[in-house]
Amino acid sequence: MKKNLFLLITTAILLSAAANAEEPVFELESTSNGNEYELIVDGFAYEGEVVHVADSAYVALREFSCMADNSVVSWDEDSAEAYVKTDSLELTAAEDEYYIDANGRLLWCENGLFTYDGKMYVPLRQIAQAFGFDTYYDAGEHTTYLTRTSAAITPDDEYYDEEDLYWLSKIIQAESGGEPFLGKVAVGNVVLNRVDSGDFPSTVYDVIFDKKNGVQFTPTVNGAIEKEPGEDSIAAAKICLEDTKLSDEILYFLNEELATSFWIVENCTYVMTIGSHDFYTE
Repeated sequence: MKKNLFLLITTAILLSAAANAEEPVFELESTSNGNEYELIVDGFAYEGEVVHVADSAYVALREFSCMADNSVVSWDEDSAEAYVKTDSLELTAAEDEYYIDANGRLLWCENGLFTYDGKMYVPLRQIAQAFGFDTYYDAGEHTTYLTRTSAAITPDDEYYDEEDLYWLSKIIQAESGGEPFLGKVAVGNVVLNRVDSGDFPSTVYDVIFDKKNGVQFTPTVNGAIEKEPGEDSIAAAKICLEDTKLSDEILYFLNEELATSFWIVENCTYVMTIGSHDFYTE
């Protein structure tokens, strides 16, 4: 069996840094093979390359795609995007992006996507999900097992609730249209954390328009909620609806320079800052 190559790469993607820098930054440290690792796909050893970024396994997109299916893989030099097409899957992966687009679903890649030595690398767990594999990692064996359960990931129009996507996109746009992408995701997290909380209404729409203890989101009364969401706001909403969370605690946010009330600052616990927004929990 061909040994998988371990490419040890450290990343400078910390949440505070990512808030101010949209692109992942990778620093190549070594290409030495220090540990044994196996990737088993439907009972067979994967003979392609596996690399590691922080704690995540990555594979070369073309190599994995051709193994998984009779895939057509192409590369657009101008946009630095890779395209994969099968009978069941249409996938786009862009260099220095934070997500993979698979059948319209946006799969969050915490350490980003990158090219190295002429190859596009993508996180194993996300590309496996796109191709319809379940993933199980056995830490004791230092082995990842992929089991095919479907031809490809369920498409976006069958997965996302249309109303939830619509209103979540609109409140993200209204509250954080000018914020960094991670700031948009964090605003979406606030809404969905409230939906899950039990202390707030139980639907996206009702959380956004909640006035039980006063107006919760100013755009619902100043007209900003009527703006059409931009592409990034829709993308952030999709990522949030994939249960991607920068924090499962944050329930409030404010821009201190624009705030007229500081009840949040005085009564809640600070968690993090992204862009111009400070995020708090109870």
